[in-house]
Amino acid sequence: MLEGEIIMLYIHQLNHLSPKMADLESVYMVRDLREKVKLPLKEEVMEEAFCEFFVSSSELQLIEETAVLVEPTIEMIKSLALLESDLYEAVSLQRAIQALTPVTAALESNLAYLQQVQVWQATSSSALTAMLNQIPKLRTQEEKLRVNDEIKGLFQFLLRNQGFVFHAPDMVHEGPVAQVNGLVESMQKGFFFHVSLEEEYKKVDFNTIKRRVPSEELKRVEEVEQNIQKIKKAADTAYNANMRMINLSVILYSYVKWLSNR
Repeated sequence: MLEGEIIMLYIHQLNHLSPKMADLESVYMVRDLREKVKLPLKEEVMEEAFCEFFVSSSELQLIEETAVLVEPTIEMIKSLALLESDLYEAVSLQRAIQALTPVTAALESNLAYLQQVQVWQATSSSALTAMLNQIPKLRTQEEKLRVNDEIKGLFQFLLRNQGFVFHAPDMVHEGPVAQVNGLVESMQKGFFFHVSLEEEYKKVDFNTIKRRVPSEELKRVEEVEQNIQKIKKAADTAYNANMRMINLSVILYSYVKWLSNR
């Protein structure tokens, strides 16, 4: 069995996966499988190998709870904009709203996908073991077509796509993650608050600017920032789970490639 943490050499983002990249990644994996894995494959060994990729209930709970937090956070920002106060930078508030608006749908779609994965993984070890153990024994064209359809169906489920590419435009991918991460970084620098020309010229830091902002307004913005931090955590959680599904798919592809040539 492949030992230790699985580190992809070429695939580091969801959009990096392609048949060519999977082939490149599989080269060293197939070599390790040949050297370390004994046949027939055993269910308990497979479960131990693949459990690190599984989706946990705590991850699903975090995503579910945070998905319903996004819209109230947007409304909090809108309420700041409605004040039309000189304290706030209207353009920054609007950019924050734009950054957060797609996140609810992305988290909800990701949650639905990962919930399906969690159901599948409950019986995956036995199913994968049985499927993979068949491959070296296939003799007739009918047997090969049947198992090939089974393998194709598995990859279509894990990758949400008929090709060996992860379909993620409706889920949490690099775009939403970058938007939320950028918003978190900007909030730490006082993104919402208006900076005067003099303050900008003198490069006054946010800790100094804070002193002229009423405490109640600071508190309102801090509440928004805390929510955005939670949203970031959920987005990162969903994205990392998606990456694990890609890693799992590449490893399974390597098993299929190895066993098909035995």
